[in-house]
Amino acid sequence: MPCKSSFSLLFSGRALSLNWKSKQPLQGRIAAAGRRRCGKGQERKASERASHPKEELMDNRKTSRRWLPLLGAVASAALLAAGISWPQGTAEAASAFVQTAASSYSSQSGIQLENSSEGGQNVAFIDNGDYIAFSNVDFGGGAASLDVRVASNAGGGAIEARLDSAGGALVATCAVPGTGGWQAWQTKSCSVSGASGTHTLYLKFTGGAGNLFNILWFKFNQGGSAAGGDVVGKLFAGYQGWFNASGDGSPNNGWIHWSKNSSAPSTSGNTNFELYPDMREYTNQYATGLGNLGNGQPATLFSSYDQQTVSKHFEWMQTYGIDGAALQRFGADESDAPNGWKTNRDSVAVKAKNAAEAYGRKFYVMYDITGMNPSNWVNAIKHDWTANVVGGMGLTGSSAYARQNGKLVVNLWGIGFTDRPGTAAEAAGLISWFKQQGAYVIGGVPAYWRTGIEDSKPGFLDVYKSLDMISPWFVGRFGTLTDVDHWRTNFWQPDKTFTQQNGIAYQPVLWPGFSWSNLNPGAPQNQIPRLHGDFMWKQAYSMKSIGIDTGYVAMFDEYDEGTAIAKAAENSTMIPSAPYFLTLNADGVSVSSDFYLRLTGDIGRMFKGQIAATAAHPTSHQ
Repeated sequence: MPCKSSFSLLFSGRALSLNWKSKQPLQGRIAAAGRRRCGKGQERKASERASHPKEELMDNRKTSRRWLPLLGAVASAALLAAGISWPQGTAEAASAFVQTAASSYSSQSGIQLENSSEGGQNVAFIDNGDYIAFSNVDFGGGAASLDVRVASNAGGGAIEARLDSAGGALVATCAVPGTGGWQAWQTKSCSVSGASGTHTLYLKFTGGAGNLFNILWFKFNQGGSAAGGDVVGKLFAGYQGWFNASGDGSPNNGWIHWSKNSSAPSTSGNTNFELYPDMREYTNQYATGLGNLGNGQPATLFSSYDQQTVSKHFEWMQTYGIDGAALQRFGADESDAPNGWKTNRDSVAVKAKNAAEAYGRKFYVMYDITGMNPSNWVNAIKHDWTANVVGGMGLTGSSAYARQNGKLVVNLWGIGFTDRPGTAAEAAGLISWFKQQGAYVIGGVPAYWRTGIEDSKPGFLDVYKSLDMISPWFVGRFGTLTDVDHWRTNFWQPDKTFTQQNGIAYQPVLWPGFSWSNLNPGAPQNQIPRLHGDFMWKQAYSMKSIGIDTGYVAMFDEYDEGTAIAKAAENSTMIPSAPYFLTLNADGVSVSSDFYLRLTGDIGRMFKGQIAATAAHPTSHQ
């Protein structure tokens, strides 16, 4: 049990009162006037009654600490050190594989703290030779890489990770470049060798003269044989990244996905998307032919080809607590001959990697086999994975690329669907091939995968059983709150039982609503209403009620079919007067443009047990 202690120690006739709470259960010995009682505590706190500068108190993870209080000009380290001691080995080890605030050090030399633009405090005013140390850090069986969140308005420098002393064994060196500002944060990664077991970790800073850089947090990552991972118990969102605009500098140079004919969306009937995005935070905006919004502002749209757009989306994922993105990959090909469509697709993929690294999110490639050639779809995916995803773009080498059970994650979406290519033998062979490459294979499968009817081809059950994770597609399969009860009882519960019995992870798809009247003329407007969050929350709550804690949200940015959770128009002031567009108040309740991002974040927290599972969503509408 954490212990709360108070001391009264006399220095030059002045009294100093110390109080702290510890995160860890440390058993201390009092050798000076004072008293000790054990109680509950979460964070250490300090208060002083003396006219002297405030000094850092004992860190709760430090097993032995000399605190040097200053009373006026009198240094009294010896007396205080004799008064408080912690026996070695009583502190609980802290995992190296969690994101750790740099400001939570147990000792330091030369640095100062300042408020960070990303929240909390960062370590600042770093000069050559300074360091921060963290005691009792557990590297387990070994670390493979180190991520650091850094910023520099100077030339940068390097971070040396050393064990047990500032001159101890060097296990990693991360180069830190200039980033353009002391709060212009970037995530940098480097390899780690020789870090295992429990040690005091020293992050030592090296470079030229003057202040070098700031550091906000760090996180070690495990090697390929390590257990645990980034997908099970997490909530990912599908990321299309498929919008282009004329003038965006892309090889497509047209209004891809916004328009039916690549011309600017207009009132002429070429509009291809349903839900209008909230454009207020986008750096680059492209003029359309839609006139003005209801508030008088020009009707503009974004392009996924812009790094600023992709970065904004991943920033939102970080802000709202979404664990990561499944990066959709269409049109895999055996040929490496360049063409504009491939160049555009691959450029967006690299930009997604950059954004995931910058904002501490995970991502994995999700192959969509829709429309692929039945004669070579398997070889096309194998080639694309080897030559492009692993090879040319180096996506899997990123510190942000998702791993599960130490394996690279890949999703094969569309296997077994009646309207997608592939036999059972072909799908089984491709899954086996990916496993031979050391991959963790998720299958995006039909809703009726267990029974082999309706949207599922028969004869695929053994294929599905060979997957590491099954992710059934439920979008459009039901549309009311009452339907959700039916699907919980007749699909999600038996799906979960089957996957548990067969050692397969289960990642059901959940979604906010659906509408595609602009994409598919004749379809009803607001076809499957969102019900101001009730529809999506009931899916999530029903899943959680039967023990499901892993999910896939469809989709992050699919404005085409009205399933996007990204920021969208709240009401008529944020859309053009014509043609029709869906707004978030369509069901009679006003919600903020970020409501579905906040709702998704709350779903993730509910799945993780961080908030209570309640029948009504806890997310405020505004």
